Amino acid sequence: MKRIFTITLFLFTLFQLYSQRRYDVRFPLDGHMRECIVVQPSTPPPPGGYPIVYMLHGTSGDGEKFYNISGWKELGEEENFITVFPSSLSWCFVEDGIEKHNTRWINGSVTENPCSGAPQNYVDDVKFLKLLAKLISDSLPVNRSMIFACGFSNGCSMIHKLAVDAGDVFAALAGCSSVLAQSDSARPIVRVPLWTLVGSLDDRFIVPPFTELPFGNDSILGYLKDPIRRTLGCQGLEESFVKTETDSLHTYQFLVNKTGEVAAPYIFTLAKGMTHEFPNGSNYFFNGPRRFWEFFKRSITVEAEDYDSLKSIINIYPNPSNQLLNISAASELEDFDWKIFNVQGSLIKSGRHLKGTQLQINKSDCGSGLFLFQLISDQYKSTQKFYFH
Repeated sequence: MKRIFTITLFLFTLFQLYSQRRYDVRFPLDGHMRECIVVQPSTPPPPGGYPIVYMLHGTSGDGEKFYNISGWKELGEEENFITVFPSSLSWCFVEDGIEKHNTRWINGSVTENPCSGAPQNYVDDVKFLKLLAKLISDSLPVNRSMIFACGFSNGCSMIHKLAVDAGDVFAALAGCSSVLAQSDSARPIVRVPLWTLVGSLDDRFIVPPFTELPFGNDSILGYLKDPIRRTLGCQGLEESFVKTETDSLHTYQFLVNKTGEVAAPYIFTLAKGMTHEFPNGSNYFFNGPRRFWEFFKRSITVEAEDYDSLKSIINIYPNPSNQLLNISAASELEDFDWKIFNVQGSLIKSGRHLKGTQLQINKSDCGSGLFLFQLISDQYKSTQKFYFH
């Protein structure tokens, strides 16, 4: 299989010197020819290897479509990570009471809505996507701890399924315009951070007499209570949340684990005025690739040895805090830049710390919830979590 993949890479490579390299990959799996576009940045891999980001298309789409419209390959070149645009196969399914035959990833959105006649011999798309990660990792310099996936519509249904069935491969997942299907709900292999975005004008969610999803107060949590509760159950989380809001975005961060559970964060965002679309920054102000990429980066857990080393360099206390955090640096640490991000990857505050001065962070600067403090100096670049009640 590796030999087939490697030969295919060379046969179908389309590239120019000093530019991105596009590999059109085809290989047989379980009686079907599977296809994917892999894009390698023009610059050498960072220490540890290239991160990978999948973009999973929606119904009727394919990898080529989202290679062209998503904005992921452009960001991959800018941020130096590999982008992957796989294609699903075509299936028969029922939508709005009508039997349709189109491309879809195999998850509950297909299997819960079968067509009449003989049962279809569904493929295992989780197997395909996990195998694809291995083949790419075997062929290119990849950081296997930084493999992520993003999805739109049926592709977003698929990233919810991956959160259950493929947390051993994917470190974090994000998507828009779909939710976790009931039949895909299960205890995950490994829980990983998950972010779902839904537009208030997404017709796939609007049920008469509503003409749009409720944006006022926290009504959306009642409107979508079943899929949200299913997701929280899979993530091992309580229903308590931290809310951040703007005129256009209401974001709910679910961070509190159920007793005895090793949970992973779940973020749900309602986007005012967004329709059934993948937001690329041009069709809607929310730049999905950039925002999801920041979320992916901040979702990586600091390795134990790095964290222990960081604790000897910098100390954050009290943590958690009700109002004020003190940050003290070891005497050998010179001046450094610092940044604070929320768990969505949005920059909250930044500055430069001068050796010998005091650094404090006030709750009024951040709000409540989980945040990440990033230290950047000539010797160190590390991230540590802190929490404001």
